Amino acid sequence: MLTQGVAYLLAKLSLPAMTGMILFSMFSLADTWFVARLGPDYLAALTLVIPVQVLITSMASATGVGITSLIGRALGSGQRAYADNSAWHGLGLSIIYGFLLPLLGLAYIDELLCCFGCSKQILLLSKGYMQILLLGSVFTFVPIILCSVIQGEGNTFLPVLVSLVGIISNVILDPIFIFGLGPVKALGLNGAAIAGVLAQVLATVLAAILAIKRKRFLSWSWANFEPEGRVLLAIYKVGFPTLLMELAAVLVMGYMNRILAGFSFTAVAALGIFLRLRSMMYMPVFGLVQACMPIAAFAYGAGNLDRVKETIIKASAAAFLFMSLAWYIMQFHPLSIIQYFSQDPALTILGVNCMRLATVFVPLIGPLLILNAVLQGVGRGFTAMFLSLCRQLGFFLPLLVLLPSQLGLNGVWLAFSISELLAAILAFFIFIHLWQGLRSRPGRVPFFTQLGWRYLVWRLYTWLKWR
Repeated sequence: MLTQGVAYLLAKLSLPAMTGMILFSMFSLADTWFVARLGPDYLAALTLVIPVQVLITSMASATGVGITSLIGRALGSGQRAYADNSAWHGLGLSIIYGFLLPLLGLAYIDELLCCFGCSKQILLLSKGYMQILLLGSVFTFVPIILCSVIQGEGNTFLPVLVSLVGIISNVILDPIFIFGLGPVKALGLNGAAIAGVLAQVLATVLAAILAIKRKRFLSWSWANFEPEGRVLLAIYKVGFPTLLMELAAVLVMGYMNRILAGFSFTAVAALGIFLRLRSMMYMPVFGLVQACMPIAAFAYGAGNLDRVKETIIKASAAAFLFMSLAWYIMQFHPLSIIQYFSQDPALTILGVNCMRLATVFVPLIGPLLILNAVLQGVGRGFTAMFLSLCRQLGFFLPLLVLLPSQLGLNGVWLAFSISELLAAILAFFIFIHLWQGLRSRPGRVPFFTQLGWRYLVWRLYTWLKWR
């Protein structure tokens, strides 16, 4: 981590993650494709439930981040019994989540859907899907938490395997339950929900088997379980900032769905297609994020601040190139993509318009995500949280309030682009502050020399070259 070239390490650590994430996104798009065959109203009904799906996943993932960190630190210090206890706490939390959330969600399901913008036209569609989703949510919480436990033991391959098994099973079961096959009747959108829950059941079984049979350091001994407040505190101390960022995204998404529903449910369906496509375009950068964080953290911990800078520059340049390619595809070939998911002319037109207006500044997001990861890697997690919350609540949400009243539906799409531009400007100032803090020897190079174009070109060449 300190002697091999940064470019080599970025490629070595990010390519497996990129491959798994891209495959995951492709199968998720296949799920959307099947629902789109039912028509725009069904796709809109599915999109209106996305905030609840994100909430479930976010609660599990945020808790999982805390569990992974806690188990890793416990094992690193030789406290295997404490690591066992942490794993049991994680499993217990996942089961508690899985039973409490359905109780609350089902009790207020109509109110939640109305908040998301549901009308009588598609309320029954969204309600049926959401009921099945909530009832089966325990099978979302448990595998995510178990995979976090496995990651805490240092295995990053098995969690990817569990995720792929779940999503592939979902894609196989989708057409069977949506359109019917043999003795299985066509269930429409409810069939998509049932297929998703059954796929998660398979993922849960696989995760449980792997956690027990392929354990490396944990014993999963019941004797090591002891309810402790300090374990819960340690889990949420790490996971809370992540949960806060995810909850902000859920709130903004729910409000945006409500605004779009005021225009038409075809617009909601267009958003659903765009969000899935954009997620896939982001996956290469998310792979880079997973690679650059440990590289930057290791270099920072070793006091090699120039290597941290090199990591930022190389990863940001690669992220910018990936997102520029995504920008080109979404700006100049949106029709070719949207037509795979829509046979409705109105939905196609809205989807193309959404994709073009919402991705004007998308290349800037690549370096922004890298900066966020490096901030976390060097111990500035609250700065990273501040940047994320400013993007969601400080820029995007106010733009969603102001622009639609002036520009109509185009204002919703432009809110994506303008908020990304404003976040990139803020990120630039945070980057400058971080960069100044990474000066290993203040005054080694005169300030005016650093501003000279020849010095900057030479340094950029040094940081960017493959070695």
